[in-house]
Order: sequence, then C-alpha cells, then structure tokens
Amino acid sequence: MRGGWLRLAFLILAVGGLLSCMKEGNVVRGEVTPPAKDGRVIGLCSPGAAKGLTLRSVREPGDLPACDLFFPLSSGEGLETTARIDIKSQGLSSWNALHGPVQRSLEYALNMPQDEPALARPGMSVTWAQVVRSLEEFLDLLPHLDRYPELLARRFVWYGMRRKPLMTGYYTAEIEASLTRRPGYDFPIYGVPRDLRYGMVRGRKRVYRVEDGRVKPYYERGDVDVRNVLAGQGLEIAWAKDPVDVFYMQVEGCGRLRLPDGTTRNVLYGAKNGHGFRSLGRILYSRGLLPRGKLSRQHVKAYFSKHPKEMFKLMAENRSYVFFRLEDAPPEGAIGKPLTPMVSLATDRKLLPLGSLLAFEAEIPEAVGGRPVGKRTVAGIGLAQDTGTAIRGSRLDYYIGEGNEVEPVANNIMTEATVYLLISKEALING
Repeated sequence: MRGGWLRLAFLILAVGGLLSCMKEGNVVRGEVTPPAKDGRVIGLCSPGAAKGLTLRSVREPGDLPACDLFFPLSSGEGLETTARIDIKSQGLSSWNALHGPVQRSLEYALNMPQDEPALARPGMSVTWAQVVRSLEEFLDLLPHLDRYPELLARRFVWYGMRRKPLMTGYYTAEIEASLTRRPGYDFPIYGVPRDLRYGMVRGRKRVYRVEDGRVKPYYERGDVDVRNVLAGQGLEIAWAKDPVDVFYMQVEGCGRLRLPDGTTRNVLYGAKNGHGFRSLGRILYSRGLLPRGKLSRQHVKAYFSKHPKEMFKLMAENRSYVFFRLEDAPPEGAIGKPLTPMVSLATDRKLLPLGSLLAFEAEIPEAVGGRPVGKRTVAGIGLAQDTGTAIRGSRLDYYIGEGNEVEPVANNIMTEATVYLLISKEALING
C-alpha cells in the first residue's frame, strides 16, 4: 500500500511538471510568457535547458537582421560555438569572474543615448538600449554558466563576422622613470598642455590651439621632442631614462613607472595631439634601416642604441603624440573604466560598439621565462572596452595585462581571430 501511495505522488508531480511546460505558456517567477508563433518558448522547459532555474523566459526572434559585417548563426551553430568556449584559457577560474568587467561595460553603455544606434549598417541596426539589455541578461546568467554554459546559446543570437579581423596584442609597459629630474632621467613625460583644445573647427571635431587669435593644429611630435616647445611650462609629470620607452608607452596609451626607490606609479591616457599615427618599425623599414620581420620594439631599440643621433628625427615622422596623467588607478580603456587582462579588447567604434559583449577564438603565443615557446588557443568572452590610433577597420587589439613579463605574448600576437557579437534574443524582440 505504501508503494502505491508513492507511485501516485510521483505521478501527480510528473503531471504538474508537464502542465507547466505546455505550449500555451511558460510560468517563470509568477509570469506567463506566451509562445512564439511557431510555439517555441526559450526558458526553463526548453529541450536541453537547465532545469530548476528562475530565469525569465524569452521567445525566439522572428527575422534576424544581417549586414555586410555580420550574419546570425543558427541555434545549432550557436550551441556548437558555445561548447568551444573555455574561460580558463583566459586565466579565469569561473564565469563569475566576468561580473566586474561586464558591469563596467554596462555602466558605459547606460550613459549612451539609448534610442540611438550603437551599430548602424545597411540591413542591421543595434541600439544602445539593446547593448544594455544584452549586458544585463549576461549578468543575470553568470551565476549559472559554470554549470550550464549552453544557456548562452539558448538566450543569445551569435553574430559571426563575415571577415575575420586581424588581432594584435597590447599591454601596460613598465619603464624606468623618476617623478623629478635627476642624473640619468632626462626625457620628459608630459601631462596635458593647458593650451590643448578639442572641439568643432570648420564643421569637424579637431584638436587645436589658438595663437594670436588664430586656430592652428596642435604641435606635432617633432615640435615637442626636437624643438622642445613645451619645455619650461611645468608640464613634466615624470622623467624617463629612455625616450624610446616613452614613445612605445604612448603607443600603448598607458604605462607603469618603476621609480628609483623600487615603487611604481601608473600613468594613464590624458589626451593626444590629433595628428596621424605611423608605426616606428614601419618608419625604419620604409627607410631601409630594418628588414621586414624585424620591426618589433626590441629591434627598434637595438637599432637606436647603435645610431642614437637618428633617434628623435626618425621618431618625429610619427607626428602623433600622447599626453598622460599620473594616477594610482589601474590602466583604463576608452570607456573610462579599468581594463581586464585577457578580456578587454580595443576595436574600431565603426566595427564593434564600445562596451559590447563578444566571444572570440584566437591563437596567441605561449611564453615561459619571458620568451615565446609556442602557441596556444584562447577561446573565451571578450568586451570591447578600448580604442587605438592604429586600430582601424577589421582590427582588434587584445589586452594582455601589466608589466614587462607579458610583453613576449602581447608583442607577438599577429593572427586572424574568429569573433562573434552577442545580442540577447530578448533585446532583439523587445528592443
């Protein structure tokens, strides 16, 4: 008799579960979500979805937009791609480690005009409100993704890129410097000049200065480093041992100063002079001074150690100049928030919206003892949180971290990456 009562109890529970998953609707947190036109509902009771979660249901979008840059993956392709993600390849122990970086992207996106497009291409437009909703839903999913990563495919549309972007790497370099000028520390690191202005000039936003009532382009690198037009104005925030180190710190947009007493201070991006960027390695190559394949920072420094008199003249061919501010805060991206090693990416705003959620797969160097020893694959979650003067078009720059120990990895990334833009299904349906 006792066994009969148990069988009856299990039967009642099974019937109750079946009723909760009927096509007429799916009840989550006391709400009823009607099914899509084809009867499909993505939620607790969907095939393969994690059971027992209290997540709001979402329907499958109808028509998925596409454009010259992006195309939507099918549900099956999304699941296959999700299965390849390994956040441990990014040095993360849990999906929950992404909470802080995603929250920083969300704070940036919330400050953008929500009804305006974050991405606008013929046939496809994504508003800032949809970027916000996608980041919010990702945050909701984070506590469950260690056990149920397939939820990312169930609840997001994965947009592949029709052309794989070129991925390079960058990092926060550490250079020897002093906060005051002293023997051996002779090369200034400048703060933002007081006469540098940014605004509309003849209908376009420009960096400029005003001299004798006339608007002029701001000083070029040659004006600053060769003609010393900023000297004596009290703009020096530190003094470096090596001017080439300062040059490359400007390329990276931030840096860490190793002071004579062994302590460190960070310098963060303050402003730039508005002139175009040229790679120093490419400048030397175009002059026939370095061969192709030997254009890295190490090769450039080796060349200038033998030809110091040519240094400032050749560096001045890159007219771009970056000014810094001295901070105790960690390095920041273009969104004004700290960067996260192995997660943050620099991109062209016209390619990917700043703050947007990405998935990517790329082959990067493996380093041991400060030397590259091979390659490894990173397949993880990225966030578009930075930009770069040289990052234009189908390009990505992967932030590797702080300190010269990561330089062998960052400076040797040169590969095509597989990248996906992730937009939540709810955002596509409800805007």
